[in-house]
Amino acid sequence: MPQGGVGFLLPGTWSARLMPILMRFLGKFRLAAAFMLLAGLACTPATAQDMPSEQSLRAAMVFNFLKFTEFPPESIANVQRMRLCIAVGDVRQAEALLALSGRRAWSRELVVVRLSGRGDDCHVLYVDSRQRWGAIEEQRIFPHALTIGDYPGFARDGGMIEIALQEDGARFDINLMGGRRAGFRFSPQLLRLARHVHE
Repeated sequence: MPQGGVGFLLPGTWSARLMPILMRFLGKFRLAAAFMLLAGLACTPATAQDMPSEQSLRAAMVFNFLKFTEFPPESIANVQRMRLCIAVGDVRQAEALLALSGRRAWSRELVVVRLSGRGDDCHVLYVDSRQRWGAIEEQRIFPHALTIGDYPGFARDGGMIEIALQEDGARFDINLMGGRRAGFRFSPQLLRLARHVHE
């Protein structure tokens, strides 16, 4: 059951009244179509400038992944803030992710920080390249973090959720076995929307 019982949304932008409308479409359309439907309803008039950037769309997907993923109880039981650590080279992508700070997921404030590699306590980890992911994997310092990446093959490399923005829209893959090993549970709604589920 997704946290809060709400559907996918672009954080801080869309009215809660649009959620039931979006939910009726989630079973019929791909994730990108659902996002664009909601954007069209929320923008008057709807123009190309109103549409979210690729970086904003990835950030919105990350935020919604948090709401549709059940974290291991021991990882967040005694914390008031959920830390999202980011390892990205794209300045605009970093800005879009950092803008999520202050949102709430699982009744906890989301804090977004750049990965320093020096004792970071990360509940969620976002990476944008195989090189960065490889360096993090070698250290084995985040065994219980939800890992999200946006480079091709991230899920096959052991990451949990891989974002893919294609010409025909937004897609994502889920490494179900990797998530389960770390104690995460992905909601049925999220699994149905995935392009591929690696078991």
